[in-house]
Amino acid sequence: MKLNLDQLKKTFLSLHGLIVYEDILQDEIIRDFYRLLDAVTAKHFDPMEIWQAYFQFFRDMLGRSWPDHLVQCLLNSQNVFAEQASRHGPADIDPVVRQSVLWDLAIVQKLAAIKPSDLKVIIAERSAKALMDETGIGEKAGNGATPIYKDDENWPTNWPEWETTSGTAKEIYKSPEGLDSPLNAQQWLLAFKNQVVREFLAAKSWAHNYNLLADFYRQAGCGILANYAAFRIKNDALVLEGIENPDPIRLNNLYCQEREQEIVLKNTESFLQNYPANNIILYGSRGTGKSSLVKALLNEYVDQGLRLIQLKKNQIKFFPELARELAGSPLKFIFFIDDLSFNEEEDDYRNIKSLLEGGIEARPQNILIYATSNRRHFVKESFSERRSDDVHAADTMDEKLSLADRFGITVTFLSPDQESYLKIVEGLARDSGIEIDGQLLRQKALHWAMLHNGRSGRTARQFIDNLRAELALDKTN
Repeated sequence: MKLNLDQLKKTFLSLHGLIVYEDILQDEIIRDFYRLLDAVTAKHFDPMEIWQAYFQFFRDMLGRSWPDHLVQCLLNSQNVFAEQASRHGPADIDPVVRQSVLWDLAIVQKLAAIKPSDLKVIIAERSAKALMDETGIGEKAGNGATPIYKDDENWPTNWPEWETTSGTAKEIYKSPEGLDSPLNAQQWLLAFKNQVVREFLAAKSWAHNYNLLADFYRQAGCGILANYAAFRIKNDALVLEGIENPDPIRLNNLYCQEREQEIVLKNTESFLQNYPANNIILYGSRGTGKSSLVKALLNEYVDQGLRLIQLKKNQIKFFPELARELAGSPLKFIFFIDDLSFNEEEDDYRNIKSLLEGGIEARPQNILIYATSNRRHFVKESFSERRSDDVHAADTMDEKLSLADRFGITVTFLSPDQESYLKIVEGLARDSGIEIDGQLLRQKALHWAMLHNGRSGRTARQFIDNLRAELALDKTN
């Protein structure tokens, strides 16, 4: 059924009646579509304004499907329904909120149904009328064109059209099932959302997707939490910023740390299953895989609701307020502090101590802290500090050195011996698809370790990266 001008005006007017999902009007692409509808339905017809609005929206939609984009905006929305559903699921939603959601879904479905072909006919009809009113030239034709302009490539009926078929926009990632290779955390989240979009668009009435939306918010969270798996704190302010490309490292890419992995995985799985779990300090020499193990946890458990937040030492002051904001989320958050250490002048260690010990306000059950350090007690003790005239110097030093005790679990990472180092190299070579004589690989790996940073997992990775490049260059020469 074709859309006429009166129906278009009603749909445009209904956008002002959005209640729960009013925030989707702030989306840049939806704003451009709003401007287009405003121009097309305006009492005063302005051909130039319509031309600019139409082609701006057309540029926005290149490589996109209009219905797909609208559903993505619904999933990304942060509103009272999304927040209630993320905490309780579809069962315990306020009845007024539920009715408002159903109202909004009907409006957005009408918006998705607007086709460029219908818009072009309406624009052409108004253009023809404006032309006749201004010049008295032409007779209105059946397709809204005039005999003079109907074959003009610039006439509205000849304008290009954006994609309106559901689900035909290019997918970045496949669905989580049936993949030949595992996705990293961010890819998995995007694939999960694509799967929800396809199921949403398959419904004849979008109001029937109420439970689907509620279940999505319950599993993925809402707002920025539904868009990213890993986060950092933006510009030293209390704002989370999503990380587009988190490290894809996986547990099966980390060799010769079975003991360390067992401890960390057991604690993390207890956390994800709502059992008691401890904050962890991962201690050991540089390059032994401490940070890689924490980052691999995200890729391993993202489908169980785990999210990772990178926290710098000087951002610890933001932790209490962030923790309060995240406390009601269905997701589980590990705050990751990498390379935690202090010099003798710094007193930020007191913030860490307070963070770990807590105060009157309990730490939320969906938050843990994992930190790495290459110093057993985090604080470098200097000779001058030992000779300090401070009458409380001993107490101060004890306070610094006891900081590590505030973590419930300490996992020690040892530098690999020669045989372990070579096992790491061989494993990484298999992962990278390198075909080379085993004895030659070992010789090259030992030579690399001698010339560079000694034996470690990081050294092994750097060697493999260099070897891949070397072999690739040999093939091209």
